[in-house]
Amino acid sequence: MLAAVDFDDLRVQAGRLGDAGILYDNPEAGFSPSNLWAQDRSWVLCTDYDLWATKVAGPPALIEALLNDPEIEAVRLPWAP
Repeated sequence: MLAAVDFDDLRVQAGRLGDAGILYDNPEAGFSPSNLWAQDRSWVLCTDYDLWATKVAGPPALIEALLNDPEIEAVRLPWAP
């Protein structure tokens, strides 16, 4: 996971995905992680700190699950198959 207080001085940290929630809105963490990926690199989540969207790339089953989840606003990018 990639987290930063100073976006010119990025830090990479390792951890379990289930533990990432404790970094959300945590004053000691500075900012929540902007990039998360699986240890096996089968999926990646990227949020640019000054943009309005998060991008997810991964196996078709993961992408379909995100697109079909009524709690998530998701669109398929036009250049994705």
